[in-house]
Amino acid sequence: MINILVACGSGVATSTLAADEVKSVCAEYNITKYSINKCSMSELPSQLSQADVVLTTNNYKGDIGKPHMSVAGFITGINEEALRKKLGELLTGLVDHQG
Repeated sequence: MINILVACGSGVATSTLAADEVKSVCAEYNITKYSINKCSMSELPSQLSQADVVLTTNNYKGDIGKPHMSVAGFITGINEEALRKKLGELLTGLVDHQG
């Protein structure tokens, strides 16, 4: 099971949009065992312990210590295909790593 944390400014609107795209990428890459949690950027440090991978819709400057990727392209539509591929490969790698 991969625990995916999606963080955005408020923890509501853009993280929901990004989470829907993450679900779509998981389906495309046949990843079925995952959970998605959403939070605001300010909640991120307190949510890290439960996450295997962190996806953010805006820049995060702190040290996360876990696989981290910006998914701002899902909000802006810029380079969305490349982003989907990169995310798919990242999540597939986590699945393979977990066995």
